[in-house]
Amino acid sequence: MTDCMDARQREATLEQLNNSEFDLVVVGGGITGAGILREAALRGLSVALLECDDYASGTSSKSTKLIHGGIRYLAMGHVHIVRQTSRERKRVHRLAPHLAEPMNLMLPADNLWTHLKYRVGVTTYEYLGQVDSGERHVNLGGQSLSEEEPQLDTANFPYACVYREYLTEDARLVLANLRAGVNAGGISLNYARVTGLIKEGSKTRGVQAVCGRSGREIVVRSNVVINAAGPWVGSINEQNGLASSKSIVLSKGVHIVVSGQRLPLNHPVMMVSSDHRPVFAIPKDDVVYIGTTDTAWSEDASHWPCVHQQDIEYLFEPVKRYFDIQLEMSDCLASWAGLRPLISEPGKSTKDISRKDEVWVSDSGLITIAGGKLTGYRKMAEDTVDKAVHMLDVTAKINAKENAPAPDLPLPGGDFNTDLDTLVRMFAERTKLAHRVLERLVRLYGNECDQVIALGDQALVSTGLVLEGEIIWAVRSEGATTLVDTLYRRTRAAVYRPTEVLDLVDPAADLMAAELGWDPTRRVNEIKAFRDRFLADARMT
Repeated sequence: MTDCMDARQREATLEQLNNSEFDLVVVGGGITGAGILREAALRGLSVALLECDDYASGTSSKSTKLIHGGIRYLAMGHVHIVRQTSRERKRVHRLAPHLAEPMNLMLPADNLWTHLKYRVGVTTYEYLGQVDSGERHVNLGGQSLSEEEPQLDTANFPYACVYREYLTEDARLVLANLRAGVNAGGISLNYARVTGLIKEGSKTRGVQAVCGRSGREIVVRSNVVINAAGPWVGSINEQNGLASSKSIVLSKGVHIVVSGQRLPLNHPVMMVSSDHRPVFAIPKDDVVYIGTTDTAWSEDASHWPCVHQQDIEYLFEPVKRYFDIQLEMSDCLASWAGLRPLISEPGKSTKDISRKDEVWVSDSGLITIAGGKLTGYRKMAEDTVDKAVHMLDVTAKINAKENAPAPDLPLPGGDFNTDLDTLVRMFAERTKLAHRVLERLVRLYGNECDQVIALGDQALVSTGLVLEGEIIWAVRSEGATTLVDTLYRRTRAAVYRPTEVLDLVDPAADLMAAELGWDPTRRVNEIKAFRDRFLADARMT
C-alpha cells in the first residue's frame, strides 16, 4: 500500500482510490472527517477520505486552539454538551499530550459577585468533567493576583479564578488523526474535490472526484458515504439533490495576533466583550493571539473569510478594559478567520445557538455529521461510525466485539508518558539545538521530533526557529503540496512567527521544489501565492 500522506506519491494514491472499493468514503478533511477516518480504520473497516482543499484548511485550523468544554454553555443550559466535552479533554490529552497541553486559564472579575459566579460555574464544570482534586481551580486577589498577572488592571479587576484547560494545535491535531487512520489502513487525499455521488438504484454507493493538482477524474466506490464537510455539508447535499430537515447556519470567528511585547501575559486570560461574549488572550511563543468574534455569515462558505476593521476593533476593546493597553491597527501582525457550521435554531443569533452535533441519514443512505465542537471530535467520530456500522451490518468484522469503539491508541507523536518540559530536556541531551527551538518542536511533533530533526537540523533563516527538516517532513509525512499548506498548517509559522515567516518563504520553496519537482515557474507562483495570502491576512478591509 502506498503512503498516501507522502505528497510525492499522489498519483499512486489516486490510482489506489480509483481501483478499490471501500466500506466507507468520508468527504471532508477537517477534525470531524479525520476523527472518522481514524475511528473507522481502527475498527477494521476499509475507509478513504477526500478533502477538496488542504487538510484542516477550513474551520479546523481557525479555532481558538483550546481543548475545552465551553464553560459558558452552562449558563445557556447546555449541561450535556459541557459534561461530554469537559470529559473528552482528558481523553484527547491521553491520545496526544503534546497537542493537548494542560494550562491555567485566568478569569478576572471586576467585583466579588462576578467572582462568586465564576467560582460556582468553574466548580460545576470541574464536577462535570471529573477533574482530579489536585487540578482544581484556585482563587486569587490582591498581591497574589498582581504577581501572577502583572499587566492585569487589578484596580478594576481585583479578583480572578484560575482553572485547568488544555491548549492545542488544531491543524496538527487533524493531521495526527489522519496519520493514525492511514497507519491503521485508511487512505487519505487532499485537493480531491467531490463532484457528485454515485447511485446504484436509490442508494449512494460512492463518489466522483477530481484531483485539484492534475485535473484527473476518479471514481471512489463504497458501501457508505459520510458527509463531514463542515461549512460545506449543505452544499454537498444540495448539489446532489438531497433535501434535509435541518439547515446549517454559518458564524464567522476572527482572531488577531499581536506581539507579546505589546501585551505581555503569563497566562491565557478570558475577557468578556462589550456584548458579553468570551474573548481569549493567549500567549504563544513570542506573540499573543486574541479571539474570537461571532457574527452571522450569509455568503457562501469560504476557506478564507474576510477580516474587517470592525472585527479588529471588537477584539481590541476588552484588552483596553482589562489591561489598560490601547492597541492600534498597526499592532495586528496577522489574523485568521474561520466559519463555524451550526445547526440552525430559528429565532436565535449565532452566539446563542447550541454547539451540539447531530448525525442525519438521507433516504439514499448518505450520512451527514454536522455541528459540534473541536473538543468533542472523537465522540462525534464514534457516533458517526456507529451509524455506518449499523448500515453496513458488518459488526463481526469490528474488533472481535460488536460495534466496539476504537481503542485509545496514542496519536502519532503522542506516545510518551512524561510532561513536555521533560521531553524537551530529553531531546536537548541528544541534540545541539537551542532550548527555544526544542520547546517549539516538542509542542508540534511530540516524540517524533528526532525524526523531523534527522531530515535537517539547520534553521531556514539564521535567527529563526523553523528547521529545514520540518519542510521535508511536511511533504513526506503530512501531505503538504503548497507553501501555504506548509507555512500555515504544518509549521504554523504564518500564525505564530509573523515577523519571521516572509524570510522563510524562499528557502522553504527551495526545499519543497526539490521534494516535489517544481519547475522555476511553479516555485515563483508558490512564493507569490503565499505572500499574497499572508499580506491579505495582515490587513483588514
